[in-house]
Amino acid sequence: MARTKPARIRYALFDFDGVIADTEPLYVELDRRVLRHFGYEPTDTELESFIGLSSEVESRKLLAANGIEVSHDEYRAVWDSDAQIYGDPGLKPNPGLADLWLALRSAGAKIAVVSSSPTSGLVRALNRFGLLSCVDAIVGAEMVSKRKPDPEPYLRALEYLALGDAGAARGAVAFDDSGAGVASAVAAGVWTVCYRGAAAAQAAADESLEDFVTFSW
Repeated sequence: MARTKPARIRYALFDFDGVIADTEPLYVELDRRVLRHFGYEPTDTELESFIGLSSEVESRKLLAANGIEVSHDEYRAVWDSDAQIYGDPGLKPNPGLADLWLALRSAGAKIAVVSSSPTSGLVRALNRFGLLSCVDAIVGAEMVSKRKPDPEPYLRALEYLALGDAGAARGAVAFDDSGAGVASAVAAGVWTVCYRGAAAAQAAADESLEDFVTFSW
């Protein structure tokens, strides 16, 4: 789908993990503890490969590939991202993000959070940051049938924000940091900004960004 940089941002779509807040170190350590609990010692490379994807899904795949079968319920009984990540008192929004959101809202833009993480954790963290009132829509892991890199998460967010506007993608900008997230936004036809992502993700995006403090449109 062809993409054109919007003259004005009408719909701003933000990934959470790594973009709104730097949860990724917390995820790596939570995943490590849980995998160890089930008898598997993961490598750093294996854990880093989960970035941008659902840790809950990828961890169980990794366990199964190594002969350890764990049910969804068994895994969720140990893996509690709500408390151990999104409820972590040390978790803060990335520098400049809050001011950017206020500026976007003042300019009439609508904001959505589009994540592969559970919605309850996203709401918990955004509320604790004092930013929940800035958000018009949230698309969490359980709200789609296909996760990133499929375009469904970003398309679903546009459905919620644009209320039937078939050309909504032309006024939208997505901020994501992972290869899967960038691929999802690009496939949805959205102009995509890679925030502090790896080289491959930056190459696939329309532009890259290192700092929300200096971001301008």
